[in-house]
Amino acid sequence: MVERDDRPVAAIFRSPLFNASETFVQTHALSLRRYRPLVVGLEDKRNAWPELRERLLVASGGEAAVLKFLGLPGALARRIAAERPRLVHAHFATDGLLALPLAEALGVPLVTTLHGFDVTRSRGAMLGSGRLSWVRYALRGERLRRRGSLFIAVSDAIRAKALAQGFPPERTVTHLNGVDLARFARPTAPEPGLVLHVGRLVEKKGTALLLESMAHVEGRLLVIGDGPLRPALERQVAALGLGERVRFLGNLPPDEVAEWMARAWVLAVPSITAADGDSEGLPTVIAEAAAASLPAVVSDHSGLPEAVIEGETGFIVPEGNAGALARALKDVLAFPEVRGRMSVAARRLAEARFDAAKQAAGLEALYDRVTGCA
Repeated sequence: MVERDDRPVAAIFRSPLFNASETFVQTHALSLRRYRPLVVGLEDKRNAWPELRERLLVASGGEAAVLKFLGLPGALARRIAAERPRLVHAHFATDGLLALPLAEALGVPLVTTLHGFDVTRSRGAMLGSGRLSWVRYALRGERLRRRGSLFIAVSDAIRAKALAQGFPPERTVTHLNGVDLARFARPTAPEPGLVLHVGRLVEKKGTALLLESMAHVEGRLLVIGDGPLRPALERQVAALGLGERVRFLGNLPPDEVAEWMARAWVLAVPSITAADGDSEGLPTVIAEAAAASLPAVVSDHSGLPEAVIEGETGFIVPEGNAGALARALKDVLAFPEVRGRMSVAARRLAEARFDAAKQAAGLEALYDRVTGCA
């Protein structure tokens, strides 16, 4: 007999369920305790974790088309209504606008998390992208800003960007994403000199800058992730003569990423502002590295410095400066006492700032605020 679950339902909306890099959405859903997650999307990309699959509600092709092209809630809203949700929580402003008709048809508040590109990419870039959701947001984003109940920025830097775009200060708060600390123990012996880089291979990740810096660092670089710049980056590796010192592994499951974090000596996150304004929010990979007791070298870009304590859990270098990046990486790799001290401090930081259970409790308090639940 299935045990009855009387917790109020939070309908978590993400149009694709899920892009490979979006582990933060799944962690969000699985970390809730006082609310029961129902994960709603328009396309099943088969990347959902096994423990989440029974909680998915995927739109039919017709339901997705009605919402995407006509902006109407249609039958999808009726299916969601059967679960009696107390709120809808969308990830990214583009999906917040898409979910707005659903929330209004259901008569519940809409919470939207702002992650980065959705408030940093220029309006012109959005309009010129050819992507329906981005073009729609560029044209109609004011509707979301006016009618959304609550906006959650993943860093103070992103909140500042959101306010500059016209998001209401009284309804826009900062709340950090959490990570599952238990997933990132360090049972594996670290591999000497291993630098780890994790992320989608797009301009803002600064991977090309990292390769330039590796030409001056004695160590090996492992790149996890895929994206449109991979062929160009592989050509850059050859041009720099880095050869076997750089490996591209493509996308990996979260558990394998955690294993590589246990084997690395340092994480490199040299993010930059892309030509179209695209910027980071606060990459989850930095919080995951801290949970794995892995020091990080990051750029002073957007919200990245909010996840690293300079000189204690890693180093913060000027954005776009390959020389400073190389020097910081060499300092971590060359001095075991520095690396050891940073490893301990990184884990303490993760426990204090990024524990998924604690962050979920804070998020549920925000849910209480918009739903009136006590």
